[in-house]
Amino acid sequence: MKKVKFIVGAFLISAFSLNDVSAQKLAKEQVVELTRKSKRKGYLGDVVVDDAKKQFDMVFVTKDNARKAKYEIYKFDYDFNLISNSVEEERKSRRKRSKNKTYKGDYWEVTGVTASPNMMGKLVLKKTQYVNQWNWWKGGYETTKTLLAKEKPKQLGTDGGDKKRKLYYTSHRDLSDKGELLVCALINTGIIRMSKNAGREYQIMHIDKDLNIIKKTPLNFEHPQALLYSAELEDKDEWIMVFQNYGGQGMGKVQADDPTQLTCVKVDGAGNVTERFNFNTKCNEWAIFDAYYVGNELYLYGAGNINKPEKKFTKAPFCITADAAPGAGTAEQRMNTLESMKYGFLQVVKLSGGKAEFVSAVSIDDINAKGVKPGDQKKLREFDGKKFVLNGVSVTSSGDIFITGQDFKYDNVGDVKGRVYKDLLMFQFDKTGVFKRYYGVQNTAKSAGLLGGAGGAKSYPAESTVFESPTNKDELFWNVFLCGDIDVDCSSETSGNTRTTTCVYTPLYKGMMGKINVKSGMVSNFNNFGGDDFYLYIDLEDDGKGKDLPYFSINGGKQIVYCARKRKGGIKGNERWGNQLWFGKFDPMQQ
Repeated sequence: MKKVKFIVGAFLISAFSLNDVSAQKLAKEQVVELTRKSKRKGYLGDVVVDDAKKQFDMVFVTKDNARKAKYEIYKFDYDFNLISNSVEEERKSRRKRSKNKTYKGDYWEVTGVTASPNMMGKLVLKKTQYVNQWNWWKGGYETTKTLLAKEKPKQLGTDGGDKKRKLYYTSHRDLSDKGELLVCALINTGIIRMSKNAGREYQIMHIDKDLNIIKKTPLNFEHPQALLYSAELEDKDEWIMVFQNYGGQGMGKVQADDPTQLTCVKVDGAGNVTERFNFNTKCNEWAIFDAYYVGNELYLYGAGNINKPEKKFTKAPFCITADAAPGAGTAEQRMNTLESMKYGFLQVVKLSGGKAEFVSAVSIDDINAKGVKPGDQKKLREFDGKKFVLNGVSVTSSGDIFITGQDFKYDNVGDVKGRVYKDLLMFQFDKTGVFKRYYGVQNTAKSAGLLGGAGGAKSYPAESTVFESPTNKDELFWNVFLCGDIDVDCSSETSGNTRTTTCVYTPLYKGMMGKINVKSGMVSNFNNFGGDDFYLYIDLEDDGKGKDLPYFSINGGKQIVYCARKRKGGIKGNERWGNQLWFGKFDPMQQ
């Protein structure tokens, strides 16, 4: 979700009061039967909405190979009555399934190149095989990588000599669909020279799958820099890097005067620097956790500390690289360290038009002092200042910013180890970055066993979206989708005397909705919807506005429709999925 969703049309919703905290209900629910081959096999490939005819098509794919695809189309009216059921067969086409992702078949491979640092921080290029498997529930490809070969490239210096300089790895972006690579590396001009001269010379390189350098783009700084954050943002097909002035013992002559100055660098898919500008952070120790676009405005968020920012520079593990020194372990090790640390502040930055619109650092104590919860929830889990996963950033028509996420912990006990997701979080800021409120909603997904470890439904994060009433700007609907179960799809292959079984685990989601009054800060109880045995599709609608969603819109956006399929609970073939679809309609006119 790129921006808060607006449900258009008139609303007949009473104003919030202390006694009016009722949860939202669906206007209509209905169960329908699947027939033909789609009741036994196939997947939901598309939903086509026709507002003029007040109809929508559910398109199931029952055959899918390199040449053709066969479809079964169920046509419904807006009251979920089945109008017709037909079979179509056509030559296979490339269909967009989500923003900047083109469907190329359930399975495809490409050989390409990626990059990483060695133990000394030097750049290593790796020729890699990418195997891509489409997940129709998640709406994207799951990619595995296999190393084929590697080498250490070097770079000619800019002083006119023939000596090739070693390159220090800084960051990279995989262009895995083409097997190509964008990489940023620091040119090593020599230990003595780098210790005496402030300037730093970087190189952004576009490299093809045969390790040929297609394009070089210089990226130079006047003083040593530490890379704080690097990420690919699919909405804009953009790679961003955030650097911070770096200093320390023995670097007094070359380090910058301002420890809080940051540089934002934006790079397009061809390796061109499209934008570069400076801004200042309040947290001189800042662990940027995520970045998110809303329109053309970029938001960065993360926890940090304010520790004598007038003279203290950032330090590992807050920085990914410390100039020419290797980073704080691997990316996974660094993130594990960051996630376990204690922070004093949550910092949010809004970047637009080549500058910072605001830099907001709110203390963890202030956040918890302004926390609210639904009335039927026993307690509010305090925000601990550690990393949380981002569900989305929403901006209302009044300019208020809502950052939604989910807390988690690590479980290292038992056969299954990993994250266990806890309560849902929402942070509200006004348009100038002033913190207003913290909302907390309990994760009611089923735990894995008595001890609540990893391996169950809580091992998968929730999805979340926000709707705003166009006639009552103080009211928002908070729609949350929790993992209710896990689908396990296993296949086996025999080679000689060895039999290998591979299983794909897919989270299955259920929905619930509550209402927030952003002026008073009250949040209603949340209402669950959908039957016990039905699980939502989460790849129903993209419409050019960001991530795929567990619903689609009808009547010009005045109503939304959820769709779920019945699951029997088995592990193979007809045992896994039932023949029924569940539809639910949310109509704000009836709230």
